[in-house]
Amino acid sequence: MIKVISFTALILAFFVLTGCTSKEQEWQKLLNESIRNTDASVTRLGKQIDSGLVKNTKLLTSYADYLRNQKTELGEIVHALALDTRSSGPIFQSLKSRLADAKIVAQAAPQQGKAAVQEVWTELDLIKGASSPDIYAMMLTDPINVLADMSDGRLGRVEAMSKQAALQANNATDMGAGSQLIGNPTYGQWRSDSSGNSFWAWYGRYALFSSLFRSPIYYGAWSGGRNYSYYHDYGRSHYTSPGQRRAQTSVNNQAKSKFQQSGKSFQSPYAKTKTGAARTVSKPRPSSRSGGFRSAYAKSSSARSSASRTSRSFRGGK
Repeated sequence: MIKVISFTALILAFFVLTGCTSKEQEWQKLLNESIRNTDASVTRLGKQIDSGLVKNTKLLTSYADYLRNQKTELGEIVHALALDTRSSGPIFQSLKSRLADAKIVAQAAPQQGKAAVQEVWTELDLIKGASSPDIYAMMLTDPINVLADMSDGRLGRVEAMSKQAALQANNATDMGAGSQLIGNPTYGQWRSDSSGNSFWAWYGRYALFSSLFRSPIYYGAWSGGRNYSYYHDYGRSHYTSPGQRRAQTSVNNQAKSKFQQSGKSFQSPYAKTKTGAARTVSKPRPSSRSGGFRSAYAKSSSARSSASRTSRSFRGGK
């Protein structure tokens, strides 16, 4: 009899505690589950990259080896572009850094409210989508095609139209070698000159690209004349951190304002998707965003309500 009473007490305590779970605790539980799933996905991608199981890693290595032998003066920049064939490369390391940041933010988000929780949830969802091997492989097509363009036509582009065909289709400006990477925060950043105009500045390991351009690339000219790239036309939503996205929006708004003040028309670089991708190009799945969070939260709330009703029925039967 004592054992039965003790077990019943435990059941009652469980339902009472479950029924009293706060929404902040439920949000934290949902975020922790999303973190575990995203972490596992990113870790798995890193192992697949290092095992050579991700499409295009071997092709990037092959293109880099060829160009190093044919154009020894480009050895430094070629080496830098080939770094992403390993998990130690900048593209994958950026995903890991974003995940680490999201984990930190997730601990305080429930106390800041539903909007903060939704923002972290969205970022985790985007990182998980970016950790798809197929999408990572497509991100490698930009550096691969940069190497192809630098080979003087000896190497073919991958999952994309030829350079000339894309330039013509998009009425784009030929901005020289590496132009697919301009605007991609993995390779550089927009800086302002003394007049407040934004120009593209390469990170140190990609600085050699600067000598391959006739003049600095300014945001206004780039935004109106950019050509196709996988990052800008398909991968940007998943391979850009919240901070980088805010910086891109700020630069765009500043350029738009300066153009309007000068009476000039401004064309956003993302006004439309550029022509240039092959039909077989893999695109990131749309993020579930706040809708996915509401769905998961609804299930959690439903379970909590059910447990609360059950606990009341136990109490009512006493």
